[in-house]
Amino acid sequence: MESDSEITLTQYYENEEVKIVWKEEGRTKLGRGKIIKDDQNFIYLKGSKGHLVINRTEVIAIKGSKQQ
Repeated sequence: MESDSEITLTQYYENEEVKIVWKEEGRTKLGRGKIIKDDQNFIYLKGSKGHLVINRTEVIAIKGSKQQ
C-alpha cells in the first residue's frame, strides 16, 4: 500500500456533515456529524449528541452532504 498517496476519511470529508450507517450489537445505527479523526480501526464522529467511535469493520455506508 502507498500510504503517502492515500486520502483519509477525515481529509475527504473535511468540514462536511456526514451520515454514517453501521451495525452494532445486531442493530443498524445511524450517526450524523463531522468526522474529526479516523485510523485503521475506528472513525471518530462529532455530532449534536456528542462523540461517537465507530468500528470501521461495522460501517455499512457513509454519505456526505456534498455528494450527489
